[in-house]
Amino acid sequence: MEADVPAFLAEVAAWAGEQPDVRAVVLLGSQARTESPADEASDVDLSLFVDVPERYLRDDGWLRRFGEPLLTFVEPTAVGGFEERRVLYRDGLEADFAVLPAAAAEAIPPEARGVLARGFRVLYGEAIEMGGETSPAEPGPPTQAQLDQVANDFWYHLLWAAKKLWRGEVLVAKQACDCWLEWRLVELARWRAQGTDTWHGLRFFERWAGDDVVEALGPTFASYDSQDIGRALCATGELFGKLEDDVASRFGLAVSVDREEVLRRLDELLV
Repeated sequence: MEADVPAFLAEVAAWAGEQPDVRAVVLLGSQARTESPADEASDVDLSLFVDVPERYLRDDGWLRRFGEPLLTFVEPTAVGGFEERRVLYRDGLEADFAVLPAAAAEAIPPEARGVLARGFRVLYGEAIEMGGETSPAEPGPPTQAQLDQVANDFWYHLLWAAKKLWRGEVLVAKQACDCWLEWRLVELARWRAQGTDTWHGLRFFERWAGDDVVEALGPTFASYDSQDIGRALCATGELFGKLEDDVASRFGLAVSVDREEVLRRLDELLV
């Protein structure tokens, strides 16, 4: 990326000072942290605390102050339940502007505190309160009810995907295999790795999930082919079962799902 990030940040700070409804601009993410810092592929993550978020989310004209956009769109933020405007400029710079109501700075969602704890820098509005402590809370061990919920969800949807495949709904079955079921795997992998920094979402999964899980993950994805999706569903069930046993053993929980019966039904559907 050839873009000049420091110059871009200086321009954003200057622009913010000219807007009467912008209360603060905060830099976070890889550009603001020392652990896993920015590299050539990194974007710039910014949070705008403003009076009327809709103004910046629904209108993209203000982005041109910083360059010529090639692509821009709005999507949910990774954490916190807000929205952000993402933009890729023609000079190669990529920026994510999370547009938040000003009051959010005083009531930061718990999941967002973990992001702030990795490092942030206030570019504009130094007097704004950042909600006190920003250290992320260490998640507790899973309860029996939580393990039961994830396990029942997974095994139900494993059979559901197989039924879709049996019916000939190949794309639906592939989506369930490659997306829905994979997320349940990640939940168990995160529990198993408790005590290790597991970041959020899928970030740096290969660092914290364990070499055995990373190695076993490949076969759980399928090509757009009925037979291969059936194979991948079986591989996904095998990996989930291993993780379920590991989590139950580590935290003194019970495996309550009758997996033998579920797998018998899976075999019937895949014949």
